[in-house]
Amino acid sequence: MTALPPPIMTSETGSFARKTIEELKPGIIDNLLNQYDYPPQIQKALLDLKSEMISGQIKPLQEQTSDRPIWDLDVHPYIGNSWLNIPWIFAETFFFRRVLEAVQYFQPGPWHRKDPFQHLKDHELLTALPEFIIAYQNKSASNDESAFQQACYQSLWGNQSDLSNLESYDAILSHPEEKFVIDHSERAFEFISHHNGKLAYFFDNVGKEIFFDLAFIDLLLQRNLARSVTCYLKNQPFFVSDSLPKDLNQAVDRLASSSEVECEHLAARITNGLKSGKIRIKAPPFLATSRSYRAMPDALKQEISQHDLAILKGDVNFRKLVGDHHWNPTTSIEKAAGYFPTSFLSLRTLKGELIVGLKKDQLQNLESNAEENWMINGKRGMITFFQKLN
Repeated sequence: MTALPPPIMTSETGSFARKTIEELKPGIIDNLLNQYDYPPQIQKALLDLKSEMISGQIKPLQEQTSDRPIWDLDVHPYIGNSWLNIPWIFAETFFFRRVLEAVQYFQPGPWHRKDPFQHLKDHELLTALPEFIIAYQNKSASNDESAFQQACYQSLWGNQSDLSNLESYDAILSHPEEKFVIDHSERAFEFISHHNGKLAYFFDNVGKEIFFDLAFIDLLLQRNLARSVTCYLKNQPFFVSDSLPKDLNQAVDRLASSSEVECEHLAARITNGLKSGKIRIKAPPFLATSRSYRAMPDALKQEISQHDLAILKGDVNFRKLVGDHHWNPTTSIEKAAGYFPTSFLSLRTLKGELIVGLKKDQLQNLESNAEENWMINGKRGMITFFQKLN
């Protein structure tokens, strides 16, 4: 078994990891308090969480829920620690779980199952559709490889926006080669074109990204590059804009009511795929925990292994794939993630101080010539393909 490097910690002075907990996550609490007319009990719970993050000590969950045993086990080593002295991935994920507890998401009453981030998701869907309509073209005349590559690029760049830190990035309408740190799209197409198999698609954000994800899935099925696609989404609100099944359904509805013929046809094909079973939706509770995919339960691991390829979208899925650790950037993807139960294609814009798979000269060039924050500013993309050999 590969020995893992030390975890990325929130205690690292000047790091983006520290900034997300010190500044950006408390800002999410401020946004919720400004948006909703919460009763005093919920307001107090949110303010107490904000205070705890800034100057207090980590506390465990209080209410009994089905996922509490997992969180109790994972938080145990950090009880009494500062939020600024724990692994970054745990800090971020536990923050969102604590928000759900604070807003009484699991409790009977008026706030039961009310997504606290729905207002941000609705705004994203509303504003993203015009951009998607401009960019989306169902090019039936183009060859399979170029159509695949274009859909792959659009799906990746749709990942630029990130509401989990209440930041967004400028749209990249063209895709110059230097913007890709890694581009295995040709290798991925070569693999996928010879399999016409079962695909697992791990979603990330709503908004522009989910529209392009649906377009990508549609293309894979239309071009007979996939026989079926299982969509893996979160079962509860996570990282603000992560997609839940309701968000996917809402996105399809938005496409269907867009008055743009191509979008209406796309929505109809997705709807038909869902009805026929060619497209399936799953939301395993494991996906909304702090645990990396190395800790995937055996049943889920077996389920994923039945797919010929998994497509994993976004930064958090990448962090969970390789592990949120201080990998040497020249570490091979096989060493960092070869344990994964099937072949995979990771589509990610860089929004975290974590990268693997670079060549030494490539790393030196980036360190010498790229902007200082190239690993976190969302301006560069990674298309990483790994073929698992049985």
